[in-house]
Parts: sequence; structure tokens; C-alpha cells
Amino acid sequence: MPFLRLLDNYTADVNQPEHVTQKEQNEARAFLNRCLETEVMQEAHSFLADEGCVPESKKGFKDVLYKMWFTPYTRTHTDRAQRSSSAFEHTFVGETRCGHVIGFHNWLRLYSEERQGNIRHKGCRCCDCDDRIILTIDFDWKGKSKTRDSFFVGTSPEFELALYTVCFLAGDGAKTEVVLGGERVTIATFKLNGQIGSCYPILQQQDQSDTESDTEDDSADNPLVAEGLDFLEYLEDQDIGPEMGKRRLKGIYEEDYTESCGRRSGTPFSQVLRTLKWNDKVEIYINNDGVDIVNILE
Repeated sequence: MPFLRLLDNYTADVNQPEHVTQKEQNEARAFLNRCLETEVMQEAHSFLADEGCVPESKKGFKDVLYKMWFTPYTRTHTDRAQRSSSAFEHTFVGETRCGHVIGFHNWLRLYSEERQGNIRHKGCRCCDCDDRIILTIDFDWKGKSKTRDSFFVGTSPEFELALYTVCFLAGDGAKTEVVLGGERVTIATFKLNGQIGSCYPILQQQDQSDTESDTEDDSADNPLVAEGLDFLEYLEDQDIGPEMGKRRLKGIYEEDYTESCGRRSGTPFSQVLRTLKWNDKVEIYINNDGVDIVNILE
């Protein structure tokens, strides 16, 4: 399977350098060739071409896909170091930094790593969308933690690639609402310097179920709680944190996050931060310089 061959082409630790070989480039293009043969990707191409987002030719569309998903770009991390990444690596494969997992929004990747004994589940909840499932899960990957990871289950790589591409190029910004199997689903497509930073579905159904995490807060319907959790997810996907000054965090919330994602009414930063603290999602302390520091907890 062309998709599975790609999973071994990346180094998870962002502190390790990435070198893209000609063989790896060829494997990526072979994967795109296979995707372009499928009905779902052809429908995506037709729609995007009609919207004027991509060229009408198959080759032109393939070039756009390769540039969007596989061309390396630079991520600037909280230590100000710049490291190579790509939209495909972050979204479908996953990366690790400072004991945490970032990205990793694909069920086939999870299944592959689980078979190798690299995954420890800590809780999940799911929503059915016809023959597709959206899963939100907490897990450890090779000893590194991931909370509130969200991805489809039972979908093909070409379906996810087509959906994310359409939402990124022709959607409503950072979050686009779509209908799958009669259920409304929000697709997050965050930008990073004009390129794809991360893509994943957002669970809409909040009903209690047997698969729901025992640690899930019962007040999840509270807009302050929901806003705070969305903000933490944004920070993780933008590789911001886990520790920073309170003033800087406020600026990110009121400017970058609000511009990229919008935010619920009646959710000022002070109340969102207080709610996160009450729910043991963050801790706040004063450092030796008298600066308020916010530490995002696992």
C-alpha cells in the first residue's frame, strides 16, 4: 500500500534533522498517483477546478498536491529553533517535541504503531457519521503523550487527503463545517506561514458513551470550558508551549487564535484561563523575575 510506505520516511523527533531522498520523493508521488485514480479525489479535483483553486489538468493538480502536502517547510518552535516539517508528516504521521506528540491525526498510523506495541491508550470517545467514525483519544506514543487527538476511523487516505485539501483551499478558513452521513462535522485546517499546518476533524457529538474518557470534564458544554480546550488544541497544533508568559499567551489568544479560529462570544481570556486552571489543564506561577508564567499540563 503506497500510503503505508510513507510512514517510515520521517523522523518523529523534531530535534533530529530530516533529509528527503529521491526514493522518498518518488514514493510520495506514487501515493498521489494512486489517490488521483480514485473517485473521491477526482471529485475533489473537479470541484476545486470549477472554483478556480487548482489547474484543470491532472498533472497540474498533482503538482499542487505535492507542494501542499510534501514540500518541506520550517516550523519555529517555542525555543525559537527552526526545524523542517511538512503538512503530510505533521497531519498523517506525527511528530514529537519535549515529551509531547504533535500532529498525528490518522487512524492507520495509530493502528500501525499499536501493532508494534508503541501505543498506550488512556481514554477516548467517538461519533458515528454513517460508515465513518470520528475518534477523540488520549494516548502515549513511545512514552510521549497526546491528549484530545482527533481523527477519522475507517476512512481511506485518499478520502482524508481530498477532504482536507478541499477545506484548506476552498473552505471557511481555519474551520469548515461539512455534512458526512447526515452529521455536521467541523474540519480544522490551520495555516502555518500560508501552508498547511495541521488538519483534523472536530468531534461535534457530546453525548456520554461507554467509550468516553473517564477523565472528560462533565462541564464540556460550558462555553468557557469548550473554548479553553479548543485554545489548548490550537496551541498544541501550532507547537506553542507548554510554558510561556501569561501576557504572551493572552496576545496569542486575542490575536492569532481569534483570527485563525474565531472564538465564542462571552469568552474573555481571563475567564478562559481561570476555567482551565480550575479544571487542572494549566498551572500559573510567578518566576524569579516576577513574571506570571502559564504552564500547560498534560
